[in-house]
Amino acid sequence: MRALAFVVYRYLWGLSRRTHVAVVSAISFVSLSLGAAALVLTLALLEGFQATVRQELKMVGPHALLLPAVGDKLPPGGWLAELAARNPGFSFRKLERGVGWVVALGEAIPVHVEVSEELSGVEVDRVLAARGAIGPGAEVNIVSPAPMLTPLGPAPRQFRVRVERVVPSPARAERGTVRVPRVLGSRLFPQGGQEEVHVTVPPGKDPLVFSEKLTGVPAGVVVRSFRERNRPLLAALALEKALIGLGVSLIVLVASLNLLCNLTMLAVEKRADAAILQAMGLRPQGVRQLFQGLGLAIGVGAGIGGGLGGAVVAEVLHRTQAIPLPRGVFAVSHVPFAVRPEHVAVVLGVTFVASYLASQFPARAAARRSVLEGLRRE
Repeated sequence: MRALAFVVYRYLWGLSRRTHVAVVSAISFVSLSLGAAALVLTLALLEGFQATVRQELKMVGPHALLLPAVGDKLPPGGWLAELAARNPGFSFRKLERGVGWVVALGEAIPVHVEVSEELSGVEVDRVLAARGAIGPGAEVNIVSPAPMLTPLGPAPRQFRVRVERVVPSPARAERGTVRVPRVLGSRLFPQGGQEEVHVTVPPGKDPLVFSEKLTGVPAGVVVRSFRERNRPLLAALALEKALIGLGVSLIVLVASLNLLCNLTMLAVEKRADAAILQAMGLRPQGVRQLFQGLGLAIGVGAGIGGGLGGAVVAEVLHRTQAIPLPRGVFAVSHVPFAVRPEHVAVVLGVTFVASYLASQFPARAAARRSVLEGLRRE
């Protein structure tokens, strides 16, 4: 193996004396390097945007939900306090949910209504605030579908309230939400709404993982983890990364075809040398390994150089915020890049496999050539 490695090194070092072979080899090396760099940059770009989306999901809305298994009421008793004691660091907020309307700008806007024990005033989310031009201090009417008896017959319950604050909207919210204290909620929904518990994982922990580690949940309560609540979006992000990464990896495939042509040309140039080595006792398997080593040497060098170069460029672009984004359109002010070691490892693996496969045909062709055929054409 050392002898073959030395021959591979001598062949690569001697390419500069063969101008046409050296040019083709340089093109193969640069093509593979650019393909690896492009793939690393693409994966870093996708990971940067997707990490921003995942971070928004973690910051807005609960990380998990506790819902009744049957009906709309959670089991009675002190199970929630016991659950909090068994899962230190988790926070639990029990509330009731219903539907209603908020009358603003002369329009009845359908909304979700949340009734919470912790609130002392009325809150609206940004979706509702934008649609109804509602700000802190504004007075609106909240209408409940629960009827009340009047001298003229049943009529919807309607209460005029003052908005205290505007809060962030839940992730991917399309309908606005208004949050009211318990006193007002009891008047809006005398029979009560659907009960649920919002769960938040300990600070600094990944909700994707820790929301599934909740223990001690009693019977009659169903847990909807962060992954389950956001399964369609997370699946779409994973599919996007896989398909775009596969498309960009075609650059590496095209570059490997160039490497195949280069090795074929080199095998023709070195047919006499291969024949002499076989005459000296080198087996056909050794000749095949020799040209495979040449292809892998070019592929390994190009993959490492291009992969690390792409990672450095992505990190520089991210730290310097060199590519700005329009304000108010995206959640970040610049194009984010996030280089992950596993992505670089995948790119290196793709480059190595492509180089290995590209070297098979010329290596096998050189190994099948007889000694006499190689020396006859010299």
